[in-house]
Amino acid sequence: MEITVKRRGGFAGLTEHVAAVNTAQLDAAAAQRVAHMLQRSGFFDLPATVSGGTVGADLYYYEITATEGNRQHTVTCPADESNPETAPLHQLVQTLTQMAV
Repeated sequence: MEITVKRRGGFAGLTEHVAAVNTAQLDAAAAQRVAHMLQRSGFFDLPATVSGGTVGADLYYYEITATEGNRQHTVTCPADESNPETAPLHQLVQTLTQMAV
């Protein structure tokens, strides 16, 4: 499975590549951890856009894309961690960022 994370928005409206992880290149425990996080968040069943609690023009958003075989899904959510509903996605982003280093 390949997962990419981009951060978009802010005052300048820039796009920043945050992480790219291919679970086939991870050890088995790390790959299983990522798969579990995706499953726990219901990633492939989420709508394309998940709303957050904060409203503003210059906010950052994460764009998370997961590709597994012929299945691909992209979810955009606020980078603001104030909404508990997006907590599993933020945990996924943090984990992927650490793995991509």
